[in-house]
Amino acid sequence: MSGRTEPLKDTANDLHENRAELNQAKVRLGVVSVTAVYILLRWAAIDTPIQFPGGYAFVIIPLRAEDAVDWLLVCAGFGSFALALLLHVRRYPGHFAWRRLVAMLGEYATYTLTLIAGERIMMPIFALMVATALSNGMRFGSRYLLVAAILSQVSFAVMLFASPFWRTNISVLLAFSITAFALPAYAYALLQQTANARDMAVNAMQAKSRFLAEASHDLRQPVHAIGYYLDILRDETRKEKRVELVDRIERALGSVAGLFKSLLDISRLETGNVDVKAEPIAVQPLLLDLIQQNEQIAAWNNVELRFVPTRLNVMADPTLLTTMVQNLLSNAIKYARDSRVLIGVRRTGSTLAIEVHDQGIGIEAEHMPHIFDEFYRGHVAGDHDTEGVGLGLSIVTRLAQMSGLALDVKSKRGVGTVAGVYAIPITAATVAPRLPRPGHPQPLAGFRVILVEDDRDVLEATQQLLERWGCIVQPSAGLPSNVQPADLIIADFDLGKGVVGTEIVSAIRIKLGVNLPAILLTGHAEALVRDQIAIDDIQLLSKPVQPATLRSIISAFRIAGRTQT
Repeated sequence: MSGRTEPLKDTANDLHENRAELNQAKVRLGVVSVTAVYILLRWAAIDTPIQFPGGYAFVIIPLRAEDAVDWLLVCAGFGSFALALLLHVRRYPGHFAWRRLVAMLGEYATYTLTLIAGERIMMPIFALMVATALSNGMRFGSRYLLVAAILSQVSFAVMLFASPFWRTNISVLLAFSITAFALPAYAYALLQQTANARDMAVNAMQAKSRFLAEASHDLRQPVHAIGYYLDILRDETRKEKRVELVDRIERALGSVAGLFKSLLDISRLETGNVDVKAEPIAVQPLLLDLIQQNEQIAAWNNVELRFVPTRLNVMADPTLLTTMVQNLLSNAIKYARDSRVLIGVRRTGSTLAIEVHDQGIGIEAEHMPHIFDEFYRGHVAGDHDTEGVGLGLSIVTRLAQMSGLALDVKSKRGVGTVAGVYAIPITAATVAPRLPRPGHPQPLAGFRVILVEDDRDVLEATQQLLERWGCIVQPSAGLPSNVQPADLIIADFDLGKGVVGTEIVSAIRIKLGVNLPAILLTGHAEALVRDQIAIDDIQLLSKPVQPATLRSIISAFRIAGRTQT
């Protein structure tokens, strides 16, 4: 290998490094120029007192001609050194640690000799010493800032031992030493904070990139399938085959809806708009609901879904607890294809755990420390291509922390996984009786609905869906001109031209003189919309809304209306 220095490759990082080197080399030449000007001004100074109010006089002592010439020669020498470094940087761009150290040694050696020989007259050079330390640190990183701070202290030590003047003025030298150490130390702390912030930003960008890649894949797959199924459905005449195709389209749409639900959950957590409202919950009905909601997905994945009954009640937020267990159950079903999943409780003293056991593929040990990170998926080459963007366990972790609960996952590759929510307080409090589960279809024949949606296709599709369920629908793109008596209002949030759904709901209620129940549909995160609406008694749903979910909620409204009457 030859001793000739080779230019570094022309990468973005190299260009940045080279730009920093060039700028620092130009600063050295600037320092030489400023010092030369200072020497010339002191040479030309007139030894005449300058009077200030109060009788104070200030005298600028001029340099002797021979001293001025000597200092200008020193400037010329250091200027030649700085120019040589500049030319070397241009000839050999990039990062060379030895070149930076040589430059710093030359700078501090020059400052030290100048302060020893110039004594009081050259004290302003101290400002250049501090500026050099900060300049090196800001351009090349905290390590060079530390080196510069050490070199400045070495310079002051040399000055103390080599100059009677500085030993006589040790208090001034001590002040210089403290300043030369404190300012770089403060800058060092700032650089460390900046570096940490930069690393966090880089990690966030990488996580966002992973998310975009995963989300793009998970959206493309079902949309791709839906396109094929619809094309086949146009030409299919056999009823049983059409039913099968519709079932597959529904499954694909469910995948898209699941992705959006995860995104909305993480959005709510990011904005901090999640309130924990604990209340007594009967565990068995909650788990039965989850079992029934996931039966179809389990069947699609050929998963045998089993449940262990329990009579225990707990104190927790029902919505957050349901979300946590749903995410664990959904993960188990996805990764336990063609096997079994068991959900049940385990009591420990005054608390219990809700655990989900699966006999799926399990998780490699190397992935276990990262499974709770956002957008992380422990995929191994050859595994089934599963849906999701790696948000499920991250959502459960954060919800568990907010609720004062714990999350734990144990897994072994090829054996299966046990995931659970732990430390849920058991309570003896009476649980209020529940209305019939909204998931069971309720008759909607004759149920009158005012439907407001500015998108024509969505309006027509929703109207046809409601009419298939037996509803009597009053469709409108805005506030209906002739409002007929109704039992429920369903409105989109953004209706165009600055109109929002809450305004329509209020106007209809005023026209009818009845505080009708209302459902508001939105494509935004629920928390963001909830902050903007002034009406609390509105059921807010985020799009896309599955037909079964919408029908369940409408059925619940009808049941409630019958109960009140």
